[in-house]
Amino acid sequence: MHIARILEASADRYPDHTALVYEDRRWTYREWLSRVRRFAQALSDLGVRPGDRVAFYVSTSENSVTTFFACQFLGAVAVPMNFRLSPGEAAYILRDSGARVLVYGRALTDSTLRIAEEVHSVHDFIGCAYDCSNIPPGHHHFDTLVEQSPDQGEPRPVPARDAISSLVYTSGTTGRPKGVIHTHANDIAIAMNCVMEYSLRHDDRALHIAPLYHVGGMQAYFIPHLLVGGTNVVIGRYDAERTLLTIAAERITTLFAVPTQIQEMLFHPDFARFDVSSLRLVTTGGAAISSATMERVTAEFCSSIFNGYGMTEASLTLVLHPEDALRKLGSCGKPTLISECRIIIDNLDREVSPDERVSQGEIGQLIVRGPQGMSGYWNKPSETQKKLKAGWIYTGDLFSQDEDGFYYFHGRADDMIVSGGENIYPREVEEILYRCPGVKEVSVVGLSDARWGQIVVAFVVRSDPDLRPETIDAHVRASRDLASYKRPKRYEFLETLPINPSGKVLKRELIARYEKASPKQAASCPTPTSRC
Repeated sequence: MHIARILEASADRYPDHTALVYEDRRWTYREWLSRVRRFAQALSDLGVRPGDRVAFYVSTSENSVTTFFACQFLGAVAVPMNFRLSPGEAAYILRDSGARVLVYGRALTDSTLRIAEEVHSVHDFIGCAYDCSNIPPGHHHFDTLVEQSPDQGEPRPVPARDAISSLVYTSGTTGRPKGVIHTHANDIAIAMNCVMEYSLRHDDRALHIAPLYHVGGMQAYFIPHLLVGGTNVVIGRYDAERTLLTIAAERITTLFAVPTQIQEMLFHPDFARFDVSSLRLVTTGGAAISSATMERVTAEFCSSIFNGYGMTEASLTLVLHPEDALRKLGSCGKPTLISECRIIIDNLDREVSPDERVSQGEIGQLIVRGPQGMSGYWNKPSETQKKLKAGWIYTGDLFSQDEDGFYYFHGRADDMIVSGGENIYPREVEEILYRCPGVKEVSVVGLSDARWGQIVVAFVVRSDPDLRPETIDAHVRASRDLASYKRPKRYEFLETLPINPSGKVLKRELIARYEKASPKQAASCPTPTSRC
């Protein structure tokens, strides 16, 4: 099986079932399959051949998924790009991938014209404006190409299992983004893994608020629902009220949302007037959530919550099932059916073998392997060699495992704080802070300090606007689960935490924002700040 065959198979079984909903438009499986084939024909007429890269720089929309699947019919390689990237960042990915076609959103026309001035490897630009009159000279119009291209309906060459289906670029939080190579076999394994773990069904109606340029949105959520012949409902821009309205109007049954989004919906002032009773499961991941909030989520929003852990290089590796959501709060669960995981000694001074495991309860680096694992990074053999060893993917994430076999995330290895010669893991401090009433979200980082090397600093988003740093500090001091040297020396109150599309807090952005600020400078920042 290859990815295009997933769409064909569902169209064979459920031709008149609604496959895709976007804004005020709806397509059955028969209709959307024809649209995808016609766009594939249009790309072929532009000269796209198997192995060619086709990038899309467009917000979450019908255009993005149609482009992705048209590539699969051609044996071309889809290159989804974050539509929030600056022209310079997007240009880097286009050059690195060698994309010959760029599909771009109507709101990104000006950015695309700037990109075109400096990237000369792109042969054709396809705009997704409402009508062709808004398309710059020399560019193509997406809908016109589709309308003017025939649906040949003829078989095309079947790509090999190890043929590349997409290059999914990392968020670049530790340097330049890297193109993660996904094959047809990888993406099908991810889809089947999610179908099995979440028990997805043909009558499911999935709502997409996660970006479709990300593995969590496309490979681990859109394609799995396509595999079972479900309905994918796509909204172009997330906001809490619009999402709640769509859940009610479309009778949504499954939702993937990061914890921040779940909390925004739950704490919406008019939450009670929205009917969310159709939800049968919610999947989340990427950040911690407090026990008080989780209790409210399961009581008022959806009783069936899955907490997953994965990465662009190996999607959905660990999952915490609903029956353990409260009992094992803070855990990422256990390995999925197709995943093998180990926690090994974390040592930056030498290469560590997959057999050098830590003892139960000790913290080490998580390594994983399974059919969903990437085959490498595009054009980066040395980076691939560092990440892939003897079939294992070295995640760079720190984990421990409890006596029941549940895995707990302790942060990135390079996020570890060294204060006065002592190692402090941000996640263990965050877990204590989440227990403090009035704390909605928190992120702990280490900032440079002349005396200690680094000091522990907590960035806090409050659910109680009257919460004071002294109250939080008293809570931490009273805890029996945190040594005194790990206690935050400084608290910063923020309106929101900076996060990437997968819901992970951008700690380096917090560090860069506050590292150079002396206490006097920080106090003058427009965001309220306090310290103990």
